[in-house]
Amino acid sequence: MVMEMSERYRRIAVRWKSPKGAIAGLILVLTSILVSVLFLEYMSVHGLEDRIEFIQLGTLNLPVRIMLLPSIGVALLFIFAWAYLVEETAYVKASLGPKQEGSLLSIKLAKYAALVTTVFTSSLFLPYILGSAMFLGFLGKMTGLLRFLEPSARSAVSTISSFSTLSENVKYLLSVNLSAFIVLAVTLLLARRRRIPLMRRR
Repeated sequence: MVMEMSERYRRIAVRWKSPKGAIAGLILVLTSILVSVLFLEYMSVHGLEDRIEFIQLGTLNLPVRIMLLPSIGVALLFIFAWAYLVEETAYVKASLGPKQEGSLLSIKLAKYAALVTTVFTSSLFLPYILGSAMFLGFLGKMTGLLRFLEPSARSAVSTISSFSTLSENVKYLLSVNLSAFIVLAVTLLLARRRRIPLMRRR
């Protein structure tokens, strides 16, 4: 019985240096940089104070936007969370062949890359969406129709108002760090939930 259970699932060997893994990782890094740049530009329009420093490399003076430096950490976060999720859930039925195994691995690479990007981006922009005039107007209409929501609505508006009083630079750093924390929490929780059933079946 133990022999049968142990043969039901096996771990996939994820080859990160293969073209498939390398291309997926590169696309994810570029996506993280794009998200960081878009958020920085959005915050700059709303009053973020940024400055440019010059780094000398030989005879070259390279301009560096200080507020873009956190994007390095964001890129590393994307790669870590994505690779960790793929590795921790890289199990397939032992009866599957190499072609099916490769297809499942490709799906995992794409699925978890999309998940990490979605969680980070939505967490990054959600406070500003909730604080928009459109959302507050919608919240006011819903409160008018459903009176029992009024205490919760007041609490939500109070929290959003407290956030909106912060300087744009503080908002920027707070948003990036909070989004990174949410991604890490979701990554660890999801990996644990997916790993435990698989380990029980092995």
